[in-house]
Amino acid sequence: MRIIAYTYLADVHCPTCTREAVADGALVRKEPLWFNTDEHDLHQDLVDREGNPIHPVFDIDEDLPTHCGDCLREL
Repeated sequence: MRIIAYTYLADVHCPTCTREAVADGALVRKEPLWFNTDEHDLHQDLVDREGNPIHPVFDIDEDLPTHCGDCLREL
């Protein structure tokens, strides 16, 4: 089971675009801070600008999304 994307701000985002959102400050860490990271080195305590946690999409999930909502790359 591996993470192929993340959901936040009502869309699906590839790991690369998610990392860019963290670097740009669109995703931030929420207290209490967790020190766990996933296979893409993203912290598990990230939230979007509305305060909602991001959720991973796994390669075994049903009804998998096909493209990233930001870069439109195939997942």
